[in-house]
Amino acid sequence: MRNGSSGRIKTIGGAAPRKRIRASVIRAAFSALLLAAAALSALAVHLATRLERERHPATVNDVSGVSLGRLGGGGAARGARTAAAAVHVKASNAQSARQGAAKQPTAPAVASHSEEKKGSNGAGAARAAAATSRTQSVGDGNAAAKAAYAHSQKHLPYPDGPKTDPKYAKDRVYCMVPFVWNAEMYTVIMQTWGKRCNVIHFLADAEVLVGGKMQGDVVTGGGYKHHSELPAGTFPENVIFVNMTRPWRGCTDPKTNETKVCRHIWEKMWRSWVYVGDHHLDDAEWFCKVDYDTFFFPENLQYFVRDAKGWDAYNEHHYFGHVLYQHADRPPFAAGAAACWSRKTLKGIVHVYKNMPKGHTGQDRKRCEDRKGASEELGTSMCLLKGLNVSARPMVDERMREYVTVDPVHNVLTWNRTEQGEWWFWKGKPKNRGQLDDCCSVRPMGFHKYKKREEIERLDQQFYGPANNKALEDVVKQVRNVADKPRVRAYFGKVRRAMGIDK
Repeated sequence: MRNGSSGRIKTIGGAAPRKRIRASVIRAAFSALLLAAAALSALAVHLATRLERERHPATVNDVSGVSLGRLGGGGAARGARTAAAAVHVKASNAQSARQGAAKQPTAPAVASHSEEKKGSNGAGAARAAAATSRTQSVGDGNAAAKAAYAHSQKHLPYPDGPKTDPKYAKDRVYCMVPFVWNAEMYTVIMQTWGKRCNVIHFLADAEVLVGGKMQGDVVTGGGYKHHSELPAGTFPENVIFVNMTRPWRGCTDPKTNETKVCRHIWEKMWRSWVYVGDHHLDDAEWFCKVDYDTFFFPENLQYFVRDAKGWDAYNEHHYFGHVLYQHADRPPFAAGAAACWSRKTLKGIVHVYKNMPKGHTGQDRKRCEDRKGASEELGTSMCLLKGLNVSARPMVDERMREYVTVDPVHNVLTWNRTEQGEWWFWKGKPKNRGQLDDCCSVRPMGFHKYKKREEIERLDQQFYGPANNKALEDVVKQVRNVADKPRVRAYFGKVRRAMGIDK
């Protein structure tokens, strides 16, 4: 049958219907594939969301709206503890923090997953490989840190663990270490003085250095990642990350032009104490901020508050340490090396910090407020005085000897007020404050400015190792003046005897 003048034959029930059937089948198959792809996409989104939650399950908010995130091994256990503490969880906070960090134009950044996707396949793959390599190096470097934390949980007897004398049952010590994540320093602290705290937490900035090296405050190489971008279990469980409005990265030493840590320590301090007060108030009676480069003696803090003073942490306000008086127009303050307060004072100051003005960018107004560039010590003393009417109390013994040194102890043992005059260290202190042989208590609480792993290890051996061990005999090698060597060696022996290490 011809179809008009075209000469074509239209066959009913022949080839044309079969073509239409095949087209229908193809369209149906294509639709099925689209549905399958949509289902797989939804499944991928679900799995990615689930993985993200497992990687950083607990991001908690403080009252100012800036989050505190905690990350360690065992996400499920941490989530349970967080729920038990009635912590409000917001999964969006980690993403918000990363977006905020990305806006900072300073310092090299390790490519995030979203940045990798934006580039070409080759460039994105290269960035992904570099990021993966650096992430693996962080994980590998943290193995010793996690092992040190695990060892500290074995509840070993003193001096490999905290003192458990019944008379100190209500004098437990919480050690809070302000930190920029550094696996080497974390590990040596946990292997030495940190294991003698009843509780120790490292309050670290949310961004971590990846693939570089940090020696003291100097940063060499590497890039930066938000902690939540690293695999679950990267960090020990007693590391708590603080999302700051002012990042620690991006500063340069004007003298050496080296990259260094930015010192936004006042914001770090008040945010950290708000977290501790909200979540760990019942874990201890005495709460101490300890610099990472301070060698700390928790048992001598217990001796001071119980045996020397008989203080009540629950019903009395106390704020104490090495008190300096160098600013005539400011209240005296406890030096940041190691400063402590009672449970009652912590509870009160948390309320003050939550309600003080935030974000001031101008000059110092001598107020209790969050301010860029503010001093941690002056901010603390101002808020305590104005908010709670609490002043810093000097931590000295009956012979007016300091429990905390602001410099390495072998140096302080040589400081002579008569010869040196009234420089900032002596300015405003009572004239009978100890010096030379009588500078320092034989039950010290802290020695400051030990920034290297080997220095902290050496101190631990010098004060807790066997009698006449090599490290103890090396004490005098650090002393320049030959006349001062016997004084320094004798002091270390006095401390060991006073603490009962040497009978």
